[in-house]
Amino acid sequence: MLTLPEQINQAREAFAEAPDERSRMGRISGVLWIAAATIGMVDVFLPGSQHASTPLVLAVGALIFLYGLASVTGWIPWERASMNMLAIGMVVTVPVAGFTIYLTGGSLSFIEPLLVCSLLYAAFFFPERWAWPLAIELILVAGAPLIYDPDAIHNAFLPRYLGLAVGFLAATWVMVGLKKRLVAAEVRQREFANRDPLTGVGNRRFFDTRMEEELERRRGPFGRRGLDTSPLALLILDLDDFKGVNDRHGHQVGDAVLQAATGRTLSVLRSTDTLARIGGDEFAIIAPGAHGEGVARMAQSIREAVSAGEPGDDFPAPTTSVGWAVFPDDGQDFETLMRSADDRMLRLKRKDYAPLS
Repeated sequence: MLTLPEQINQAREAFAEAPDERSRMGRISGVLWIAAATIGMVDVFLPGSQHASTPLVLAVGALIFLYGLASVTGWIPWERASMNMLAIGMVVTVPVAGFTIYLTGGSLSFIEPLLVCSLLYAAFFFPERWAWPLAIELILVAGAPLIYDPDAIHNAFLPRYLGLAVGFLAATWVMVGLKKRLVAAEVRQREFANRDPLTGVGNRRFFDTRMEEELERRRGPFGRRGLDTSPLALLILDLDDFKGVNDRHGHQVGDAVLQAATGRTLSVLRSTDTLARIGGDEFAIIAPGAHGEGVARMAQSIREAVSAGEPGDDFPAPTTSVGWAVFPDDGQDFETLMRSADDRMLRLKRKDYAPLS
């Protein structure tokens, strides 16, 4: 299994690249654009608002509203776009917000405060590699009135802009940190839910999920083989006479035997194999690419590794029975493969049974 930092990094990428997440981002972005367009068109008619030609402001507002509506309703299929494409799209559309600031009074614009919505959106939803550049772009767009508005200094825009810039940077820092903590917390929860606390390997929930994922990669609709034509081996391990170990030596020694068996099994597995504890003294291994004599050799290596420890008065040397099944030869579904591996293991156990001392 991956280390916790590796899982956190993997979860960040998966969180960002998941199609449903990109679709959600598109809808939220659309809501923000609709809100900005509505505020802009309403504020045109409020007393004291500074703006250019009212028809022009209303026309731009209507276009922005339609763009937001297309995003909210799914007319624009954001789930098909990559995270990089979404970020580039925001880079391109942020200047539109700058143009509306220009149309609505420049240094006195009533639209400029809405940039904070875009900032929070960018800082939370985008990966850090995009969040900071987008924040800088928003800060630059917010400061553009200093270039084209001759009344900016007179309107005390500069001190307000400095406060806004510092606030935007601080908000980005907080939101990026919050996103990291949320993802880390989610990974830890998943870790607790999927890891066996005694042995440190995956539990039954983790095993079931991984096995189904491996099978799905190898099956097309209605059970036909998919693009991944490589074999897949499932091995079942059962410690011999483990109940007798607990009865004779106590559960503390039994736990130590389980931990030792786990470590010795891991020592002979490949980096692509997955070990999980699926019962009291029962383990399962998912071995992509293994088949034929290779699976038999793997089973024998596991048996030798588990029994390699020196027996002692307080710590018996465990032995194990190992059965296996290979997709698709022994079955093309989870239940059939499990049953085939279990049957082979029981046959071997009856043939070679050797109780723990």
